[in-house]
Amino acid sequence: MAVAGMLESGVAAAKPTIRLVVNADGFGASAARTHGVLAAHRDGIVTSTSVLGNAPEPAAVVAELAGAPRLGTGVLLVLAGGAPAAKPDEVPSLVGADGLLPSRGRDTVLVWAKAALRDNDLEREFEAQVARWQGAGLRIDHLCTKDHLGALPAVAAAAERVARRHGIAGLRTSVEKPTLAWIADVRRGLATAAIGALTWYGRRRLGALRHSPQTWGHFEAGRLDEIRLLEILGRLGPGSHEILCAPDLDPTPPSARATSEVAALCSARVREAVDRRHIELCRWSDLF
Repeated sequence: MAVAGMLESGVAAAKPTIRLVVNADGFGASAARTHGVLAAHRDGIVTSTSVLGNAPEPAAVVAELAGAPRLGTGVLLVLAGGAPAAKPDEVPSLVGADGLLPSRGRDTVLVWAKAALRDNDLEREFEAQVARWQGAGLRIDHLCTKDHLGALPAVAAAAERVARRHGIAGLRTSVEKPTLAWIADVRRGLATAAIGALTWYGRRRLGALRHSPQTWGHFEAGRLDEIRLLEILGRLGPGSHEILCAPDLDPTPPSARATSEVAALCSARVREAVDRRHIELCRWSDLF
């Protein structure tokens, strides 16, 4: 009996661990996103969020996050949309004549394709975005890029240098395995594949921070539902994984209106699946 108990204990101890970060980008970008992230963290499986690097009023965003001390936080580095955190004349290759960043991520890609993005400008802007959030008191455990521009090798390298300088352990980059759903939506599937291929190439050129969990949810991009979430949870193998989500919750009276993502992330069936598979929900700071 004692030997059998020891064998059972050994088998249990040797059981591979599945670790999962559930990250919601864009905290503070809108009231709906802020309320959605907090609800999906409080009542669901969201463990991490990212704030826009150039978002206005960082102190107010940090104050909102103070009510969720167990929520991991990172910075979503921005190269498209709004004003730069650095002075425009310090990052000339990133801004237009109006001193603003391009309005769309694809515009930044075109500048990169022309070999006009300067490494020093990228690093200077990322440094300024990280510094403004650190100055506001945000505890940063990961960096990532808005519009998945971190798939561009020059952008990924600049982000890694800033992360290394500040001792930030996580550098999020997305490589997602193809599924049958990609065939049903060829355009979205091809875009996801292209980002994954560029990211894979960029990762091979990075240093110690090139590690990143297996990514899930990028293809769904704002339309993750309970069925797809349950499917993802069922496919997770041993190791570290990350599910990307975009939960919005409109707090408008008389009743809050939630997207299907909030409902899915807070679903009892989803929480049961996490428990049944012994999935360890964690933050980026818990991975390293």
